[in-house]
Amino acid sequence: MKKMIFTLALVCGLTTMVSAQTGKIWTGGSVGIMSSDEKDGPTLTNYNIVPEVGYMLYDNLGIGIKLGYFHKEDLAEGKKQKKDGFKINPFARYSFLRGNIGGLFVDGGVGYTYSKNKLFDTKSHELEVGFRPGVAINVADNVSLTGQYGFLGYIYEKDGGKKTNTYGFDFDLSQVRLGINIIF
Repeated sequence: MKKMIFTLALVCGLTTMVSAQTGKIWTGGSVGIMSSDEKDGPTLTNYNIVPEVGYMLYDNLGIGIKLGYFHKEDLAEGKKQKKDGFKINPFARYSFLRGNIGGLFVDGGVGYTYSKNKLFDTKSHELEVGFRPGVAINVADNVSLTGQYGFLGYIYEKDGGKKTNTYGFDFDLSQVRLGINIIF
């Protein structure tokens, strides 16, 4: 499992989107890992791998899909709980204010997440509809670094028997996504 995660992380890290041209394909994605260690407490590790692929329909409009895996750990009732899940997110990307050094974009899409909490043996389903603003910075002819910050939209979550509806703006640090894209 660790070899697969490392390989996926390496592939995602080596691929990425530029100020794209019509008819071009981009691949990329993001990876993340975070670990926290409390004194006299357990070490908690969270990581995610989210590759993406897309196709530019027009100069400023593309479509794409993100498929991802994540692992989250936290404390619940004094015990370490682990949650593993998968995510699929088809989206449309509108690019604007593009120049030689990069540009801005907005992804609008629908996402579905399935996860399972191992401690309580509960399943979670999440559906989101919304927009994520971003920036692409060109570092080479066909390579750019991307960053997204924030979410504007609606999220429905069913976690075991608990149902939650969330909507509005979310601009905290949990909404930061950094990645790299390559255009073909």
